[in-house]
Amino acid sequence: MLDGVTWVLDQNANNPASALYQHVDPARVGATGHSQGAIATMTASSDPRIKTIAPIEGSRTQTNLHGPALLFCGGMDTTLPCSGHNTAFNAITTQPAMLANQLAATHTNWIAGGFGTAPLNPFVVAATAWFRVHLMDDTSLRSTFYGPNCGLCQNTAVWQVQRKMMDQ
Repeated sequence: MLDGVTWVLDQNANNPASALYQHVDPARVGATGHSQGAIATMTASSDPRIKTIAPIEGSRTQTNLHGPALLFCGGMDTTLPCSGHNTAFNAITTQPAMLANQLAATHTNWIAGGFGTAPLNPFVVAATAWFRVHLMDDTSLRSTFYGPNCGLCQNTAVWQVQRKMMDQ
């Protein structure tokens, strides 16, 4: 994952022939992935170039994050159950963090549908909003995660949420 970040940033800075050339803000890099990709996301989060993460259905303890973390799990996931994500969530003590359990998600059922069609996939919607808030300064979506009445927190038919350092 970090090799990919290095490559993208190199293309941005040094390759005028690249479609990425001068189109990437190196101060606004986030990471996400599913399952083993989520574990790779957690590992990559120790790199100071990664400003926020949203691993989906995979986690590991990481204590030196460089920005906020939204850990996703699926309430019906028997491969990597939500209970296993609590250790990773609890280890985060220096950055805002959320553990969002999409109650009806198995390890893979969320992948197949809802991309660009109604109903939109809850993981995709939430991860997109998370990155817009943290990498694009989208204040209109901030209340989805932050504040006493966060949108994900209120949507109890879809989500069960734990948060820390996110009341502001």
